[in-house]
Amino acid sequence: MTAEIEKPLLEIISEHAVGLTAAPTRETPIADLGIDSFSIVEIIYEVEEKLGVDVPFNANENPFGDMATVGDLIDALDGLISKK
Repeated sequence: MTAEIEKPLLEIISEHAVGLTAAPTRETPIADLGIDSFSIVEIIYEVEEKLGVDVPFNANENPFGDMATVGDLIDALDGLISKK
């Protein structure tokens, strides 16, 4: 299922990323996206709306956890969708 969510997720991320000179890929480090806390909330909302998945989110925790790359984020969302 990863391929089905990868393209829309990359599009959502690229809309909110600040300072990227190229489109994000699975290898793009999350730290390079320049995403602030407000953008994180917007991304989560869009993911829930466009991909039909509930994303657990606690504003007091790092929403990316141990994720280092965009690919880690895609894989985590894929896992949430698979649980549906």
